[in-house]
Amino acid sequence: MDYMKAHVEGIHAFKTQKELGFNVMAKYLKISDRKLLEESYDLYAPDFIPAPYPNTEEMKTSFEYVALTKPEIMKHKPEEFVDSSFVAELDKSGFIKKLYGR
Repeated sequence: MDYMKAHVEGIHAFKTQKELGFNVMAKYLKISDRKLLEESYDLYAPDFIPAPYPNTEEMKTSFEYVALTKPEIMKHKPEEFVDSSFVAELDKSGFIKKLYGR
């Protein structure tokens, strides 16, 4: 749970503190071009959703790729490989809404 709280807080910090987001991207992507950082931030920030529930629909693409070499994967459903209980608990408790002032 502590990891998920930190993850959600990191998403919040990235989305609400642009300069921090620029600094993190610059460090880990090894980018110093300010214009490129701004464009990248504007492109990617909306994709970081406040409550990061696993997207099982998008996992289907990964399943299809894995199935090329391990067809038995198709006997399973993406839901078998995820646990959304941590995000759900933070969401239900109001932790995420409190971060965003809602």
